[in-house]
Amino acid sequence: MKWFQKTLVAIATFNMVFSPVIASAAPEWTEKDKAQLAHYRDYLEPLGYRLTLDPKEKKALVYDKHTNKLAMEVPFAEEGELRKFSPKSLNHMLMEEMVRVKHASKASWSHSVRNLPAESAIFFVAMGAVVAGQLITNYSQNPIAMKQHIDHSLSPIGVFGFFTFMYSQGVTANVLSMYMKNPKFHHMIPYLGMTVGAFLQTYLSQVASDPNVMACAKVMMGKTITEKDQANGIDADPCSKAYEYLVLKKKLWEFAPGIVSMLISSGLAGVAQSVITKTVLRITGVDIALWLVPGTMQLKGIRLLLVKGLQITAFVAIDMWLNRIVVSTWKNMYDGAEFYDVNDSLNEKMNLMKKSRWSADSKDLQADLKEFRKKMTDWRMMNMSEVYEAHQSWSEALHQMTSMFNTSYSFYDAFVAEVRKARDENASNKFLTMTYPYNGVVAKGLTDDMKDTYYLKPQVLEGMQLKTINEGLENAENLLKSEDAKYLYPHEIKKITAILTKIRSGEREAIGLGLSELYEELGLAMQNISGSMNYKDTLRKIYDAFGRPNPMMEPGRGWVESYANAPMNEETVKDAKYYRQVGLFMTPKVTDYLVMQMICGPDLENGGRSVKNSRGFPSVFLPPQIGNSADQLNVCNNVGMAPLVAKNIYKFPIQTSNKKKYAGAIDYLISETRPTVIGTADEPAFQNWWKTRTEAQVQKAFEEYGKSYDEIVAKMVKAVYYPGRKFFNGRPLVTNPMKTLKIYFDSKTRNRYVEGGPVYNGAMNSAFQEERVYLSILGDLLQPAAEFNVDIAHILETDLNIPALQEVENQFAVLNGMMKRIKVTTMEGREVVESDLENYELEEQLQNIQGALKKLSEVLGVGDADPSSASVQLNKQQRDVAVTALEQLQGLATEVMMYGSMANAVSWSKIRNLKKLNIEQQRFNNEIQARLDAMRGISMPGKH
Repeated sequence: MKWFQKTLVAIATFNMVFSPVIASAAPEWTEKDKAQLAHYRDYLEPLGYRLTLDPKEKKALVYDKHTNKLAMEVPFAEEGELRKFSPKSLNHMLMEEMVRVKHASKASWSHSVRNLPAESAIFFVAMGAVVAGQLITNYSQNPIAMKQHIDHSLSPIGVFGFFTFMYSQGVTANVLSMYMKNPKFHHMIPYLGMTVGAFLQTYLSQVASDPNVMACAKVMMGKTITEKDQANGIDADPCSKAYEYLVLKKKLWEFAPGIVSMLISSGLAGVAQSVITKTVLRITGVDIALWLVPGTMQLKGIRLLLVKGLQITAFVAIDMWLNRIVVSTWKNMYDGAEFYDVNDSLNEKMNLMKKSRWSADSKDLQADLKEFRKKMTDWRMMNMSEVYEAHQSWSEALHQMTSMFNTSYSFYDAFVAEVRKARDENASNKFLTMTYPYNGVVAKGLTDDMKDTYYLKPQVLEGMQLKTINEGLENAENLLKSEDAKYLYPHEIKKITAILTKIRSGEREAIGLGLSELYEELGLAMQNISGSMNYKDTLRKIYDAFGRPNPMMEPGRGWVESYANAPMNEETVKDAKYYRQVGLFMTPKVTDYLVMQMICGPDLENGGRSVKNSRGFPSVFLPPQIGNSADQLNVCNNVGMAPLVAKNIYKFPIQTSNKKKYAGAIDYLISETRPTVIGTADEPAFQNWWKTRTEAQVQKAFEEYGKSYDEIVAKMVKAVYYPGRKFFNGRPLVTNPMKTLKIYFDSKTRNRYVEGGPVYNGAMNSAFQEERVYLSILGDLLQPAAEFNVDIAHILETDLNIPALQEVENQFAVLNGMMKRIKVTTMEGREVVESDLENYELEEQLQNIQGALKKLSEVLGVGDADPSSASVQLNKQQRDVAVTALEQLQGLATEVMMYGSMANAVSWSKIRNLKKLNIEQQRFNNEIQARLDAMRGISMPGKH
């Protein structure tokens, strides 16, 4: 039997076993059937559907009134009990059921395929309504929700995921309609279908991520596993491995809380729909539709939005609200209880190692320690999931603004310094007025660590670049004398010869023009599909011989290009997000964008704003204008013109308001950069201007963001210092039969269930529990006991008695004390955060913890420590376990430090470590002053 038939059998069997009714044939329509049809018609007609009867097939067909497309089949049959039928009858019914499920699937497939664009729009609007509501009611949780919604909805994965949702929702709704015969419950059908659809859309990719799952599907379709498949990690029996992945490793178990949430959501959404009357739907719904949908949408579109869009909106809105509650409760019950198994496993494996006198393989124990670390991290993340999600969203919301601010500052600072040099008659190497004819030519003999020289001192490298050019000329001449050159056309040889003549001239500008012509000719040749392949190949070889030149013959453009390519500026320009067009010009590189912003950006001295913030989207930093504020330049507008390529930025004529003309953006900025930015010949002004004009706006924006982010920090503080265990922690409502028996008959298991899970819900308490587990293992290596018996639930009730271990815990306690400086108070009716904790303090304390761990490793004689100085001699297995435990402690320290960083994430002064910079600047000033005093023979009061 084919795999599809097997699937249909499984679905049909499931339907018959779990449905309250089953189907069997009946020769005529009964009065009951007719009454039921009347109920269906009364329910469907107002919603825009037409119901017709098919007496031959004994079913009702539901069509969309406006498109006349089949939307649903409603088969009718007599009810009966499964036990009344013989095996032969059951087999006959099973085949009938398969046919009906198959037909239901086909109807949904066809409907989904033909209606994907319209339903995509409905889904998008409905989801958008939910997102808009979130932004209004809970902006602090996700400030970029609308951007994420749009990005996902327009992505290929989003479209396919939505199609999966709609198709599976249709299949489920069609099958359910066979059995849910009471019209009072029909408002539930779309929502129960949505539960299955949402499950597939959300979890299908996760299930399919294991290669054996996909391979098993292929085996079910009749394909075989090849040697190549096995070489790629697929098992010879992929279905067994897939079962292990999904069931034994509990992958499917991870989906359980989500499914429970969706089922509850579908029920609540269905109940909500059942109380909406026709009048309310007509009045309220049309208002909503007209508000959300463009005015050109036809009436049928509005009706479709009301019927389907509001169903989806209700389901999604309720599920988004309910999901975290259900998932948190579920994971508290089952993950909390699982830590007892983890505890027992650690004790068992430690004692097995001790029993073998540490001669056995310690890999299992090391794996358990790493798995324990992962589970504890996941546990804290689950208990702080709302905080983590919000922090991630805020990080993304502010990333463009902060990264572009830093990128802009670095480039503006360097550029303004070059403008000052260009205006200084006595300055040498005025890079903004120079051409870069050898740009892209490799400097012969230059090492990788000297590549910044292209940016810092390009004039020094020109002699080395000329050596490369001369070698390239020699290679080109040999190429033209080779056998391959015989296949070039005369006009092609003539063109190459003319280019090489210019390069051979020895004059700097002429060489640049020749290399530019080579660059352009190669580009044209590669675009010419019908051109000579031999000619293209020859040009490419000549071009590569010169080191891939791209001359910058427009003054200043070469400096801008070298800034972007310099390794020293890599961190500054990397990952910068910016607009790819400003005014008339395309800006493919961030430095091109910044040059245009210097001309066309917001004028901060006349009310312009550098920070752009739209609710629901990331904040954007717009680099400011530094040119003459009186100029209204045409290059800043692109109305009626196609955009020009970037090199035109540096040569397109610019005319000012007083009719001055400049040969490009750089020429304009050299002369017209405003005095408040450039300063005087004796005193620069840029630093002060940037701080008072630009940074001040960003700082003010952060203060506003901080008011919303305070809500997240308040939640974080409560989650970090939650005092005990939540009620559901470690108390699952349903367990497997063996564990249930243990709860009744085994006192240890019963006491654990009564007490609840062993791990605290508060992040800090659970972090100290985790720390104590690692220290207990290390302590047993230093002072072995007859038996290793850690009780995670009560591990904090005992004291450490080894100084090296005490020092580690003391340093963790200091970090905890720092975290307690983050306080939540109430001001003007809202929670606000008060904290003097600086990020640099957290970084320094992390170093202190690492120092304590280093001393502990020396006592153990592991890592880089000298074994002879250790207080105990460990064998290889013991050292491996010790190193693993120390590594987990380092990871834990970083995690705890991160909580403090998250609290300071939307504080401008703290993320920039301004306090530390001020302290270091003051130290530097004091040191300089002390030296000056010593030179003058003066000792100032209080200095010594």
